[in-house]
Amino acid sequence: MNEMSVAKNQGTNPSDFPTTHVLVLADTHVATIQQLPAKLSELVGAADYVVHCGDYTSIKVVEELGRLAKRFIGVYGNSDQPEVKEQLPREATFEVGNKKVVVTHPYFGGPPWGLEDELVERYPEADVILFGHTHDRHCVTKNGKLLLNPGQGYPTFIHPMNVGILKVMPGGVEGRACSLDEATLDK
Repeated sequence: MNEMSVAKNQGTNPSDFPTTHVLVLADTHVATIQQLPAKLSELVGAADYVVHCGDYTSIKVVEELGRLAKRFIGVYGNSDQPEVKEQLPREATFEVGNKKVVVTHPYFGGPPWGLEDELVERYPEADVILFGHTHDRHCVTKNGKLLLNPGQGYPTFIHPMNVGILKVMPGGVEGRACSLDEATLDK
């Protein structure tokens, strides 16, 4: 998968706030972030927010991201250890600029068909829904909501590590899901 998924959601009431870059991760399934490519640490340090949509599988990854990121928001996934589930919520909501962002690991999600409709219905107040679980890189606007799944958060012999980039601007929000190699935070 070399193509990038890109979606835009234009805001109707621009306000005076700086462009904010959110690095979105999910399904990393590692014991420590040192097991992931070095470029990830650079992006974590440069992003205004780092969001992880669950399935770290180790509390150490949660602690490392919390230490390296300017602002860290995370939820637990179905494969996470009890100590991760004790420290993080199942879902989280936060605001960036004038956008309400929901973070979830939809354990109810299996195959990707129909999942977007269910997420839009489940989170009617959200402008942006960040989610993991399916390991499928995906970014789309549906019913005025931007839905972004960064995809598989670890590299394999066949597939690269994927990330999501959410860019919140006074006039709206843009999202993209891409391989870590293609990822940049355009300042």
